[in-house]
Amino acid sequence: MDKAAYLKRKQDLQNNILKFKREEFCFKCHRIQSHCLCPLIHPFETSIHFVLLMHPMEAKKEKMGTGRISLACLKNSELIIGIDFTEDPVVNKLLNDPANHCMVLYPGERAINISTDDVEPLKNLNGKRLVVFLIDGTWPCAKKMMKLSKNIHSLPRVSFTATHQSLFAIKEQPAEYCLSTLESIHFFLSELERRGMESLEHKHDNMLDVFKSMVDFQIKCASDPTLPSYRNAKGGYSDKSERKKSKKYNSNRIVFKG
Repeated sequence: MDKAAYLKRKQDLQNNILKFKREEFCFKCHRIQSHCLCPLIHPFETSIHFVLLMHPMEAKKEKMGTGRISLACLKNSELIIGIDFTEDPVVNKLLNDPANHCMVLYPGERAINISTDDVEPLKNLNGKRLVVFLIDGTWPCAKKMMKLSKNIHSLPRVSFTATHQSLFAIKEQPAEYCLSTLESIHFFLSELERRGMESLEHKHDNMLDVFKSMVDFQIKCASDPTLPSYRNAKGGYSDKSERKKSKKYNSNRIVFKG
């Protein structure tokens, strides 16, 4: 090999190294720095303490899913990972604390509907802190977690009547009334503010800003044929209106009634 060829090969190798240089990674939101969500997140206080009960599969699969974005936005929140929380010491400590009034945000016939029911009992808790548990996982996983966790499914339930369908365009929800964890918390807070139980001055709308940015990025990746995440099996990303809706789901199958 002559000197000119050697130098050209050396230059080509250097160009490839620069081309495939590893990008800086954010270990907080688990994204490369160019797509980091952290600058968009503006944490805010709530009077309610939120406890996210996350399924291990969700915790492992979704490094920065809607549950973790919610935690990053809510200063007054905590995360507990598991499936059956009946004997969980952290959960039971919260439940047994006389200073707490614990409920679970989950649909049910006897649930207090924050959108339409009388909320005066929740306004007058004799100085107790309102603690709201949420289950973060797929609907089938959430049903199993509710069924196994006797201490959680025995709690009084609180729910709401959603006025819009999920904005999670990349993901198909099992029913029109199903929202993601983040959307559920956001709408729940909106209803609490409307009913005079929170004073947030729309600070919680930041949750949707972060969520929409995440969804837009997911759609971009799913629509780009040069990326491994391209949905080429279905001809690329398809709009929700173009998808066939599953008919196998109904409220009896996806919600734990006990």
